[in-house]
Amino acid sequence: MESEREGARLEGKTDAAEAQRQLRAVGLCEGMCALDVGCGSGAVARVMAHLAAPGRAVGLDVSDLRAALARTLAEKAGIVAEFVAGDAARMPFADGEFDFTWSRFLFEYLPDRRAVLAEMQRVTRPGGVVVVADLDGQLSSFYPLEPGLAAEWETGLALIRRGGFDSEVGRKLYGDFLAAGLEQLSVTIQPHQVYAGGLPERDRANWTEKLTTACARLVAVTGEKPRWAALRDRMLARLAEPDLFYYSTLITVRGVCPQR
Repeated sequence: MESEREGARLEGKTDAAEAQRQLRAVGLCEGMCALDVGCGSGAVARVMAHLAAPGRAVGLDVSDLRAALARTLAEKAGIVAEFVAGDAARMPFADGEFDFTWSRFLFEYLPDRRAVLAEMQRVTRPGGVVVVADLDGQLSSFYPLEPGLAAEWETGLALIRRGGFDSEVGRKLYGDFLAAGLEQLSVTIQPHQVYAGGLPERDRANWTEKLTTACARLVAVTGEKPRWAALRDRMLARLAEPDLFYYSTLITVRGVCPQR
């Protein structure tokens, strides 16, 4: 869900140590030419640059602003990485340019995720690795919600889904990889966010920004600013309550491009 502050939100929520663990687990290693599709602020691409050195790390994002932010943050950290603004469905890269192509938390927003997966496969060499990681149950697994709040939340979520957001995309990735003809498929699933007893203070800023962005999208669709601002505030208040339980899972699918 797009906003001018999205790059900063993504930067703030990325755990570099966890990203490094995930990337190592799916096979990113020294000397590879690696691509992060939907790189946001470049936080994960910077980790990729460290793991792949002396190879090459490239980040692609549809937003010029986020690509520029990623460039600035990498330069400040003294990390050598490239950042390009471009459409994930029409990437400005040659066939087979990369050994390892990765995307995390992008597919939930894509109108045609299979077209993007086909592009990821195109720019990855035969025998190279393609990995997509995304969430299942995001924004939809709150319990308990008072009936009126639950109904209004589901109405808002349905409108956001119609705009292209898929809160259940994680479970669909394996089928996408299978249809694409990728080989040696493997799947991992792990808890992503688990809140038992309310939202931790460390995550409050992220959720405030996330729900504010969702509210802005709903206002753009319906013109009803007071309605959706009230829903955002009610959900933020509910998230702080000690009986609130919420979870989402991260599903990661890895495949190998077939030898031609």
